[in-house]
Amino acid sequence: MSRKDIGNDGEAIARALLERHGLDHVESNYSCDMGEIDLIMREADTWVFVEVKSRSNEHFASVVEQITAAQCQRIRRCAQLFLIQNNLNEHITRMRFDVVAIVMDYDQAQWLQDAF
Repeated sequence: MSRKDIGNDGEAIARALLERHGLDHVESNYSCDMGEIDLIMREADTWVFVEVKSRSNEHFASVVEQITAAQCQRIRRCAQLFLIQNNLNEHITRMRFDVVAIVMDYDQAQWLQDAF
């Protein structure tokens, strides 16, 4: 399985997990000059920006440990741009940044709400 396949499968698993918990899918793979947001979801009055980390195994490091401060900052900036571009920045009441970590070998998905 290629890295791209692992990433695509991970995003599909993460989206299904979040939808099962009542979140509504808005957009996948939102891209801007500053980076990308894997999933944009809504939960009632909250915009949820999700970073999905998928790995075939955890042999080298925990999936969650691989998220850097710089990456968190890029995701925050992309989220702000998404809201501005879609004229949503005046209508939001809350924002949250979540992480869904998936390890394919173990068929595990860990959802960290308000991760950063």
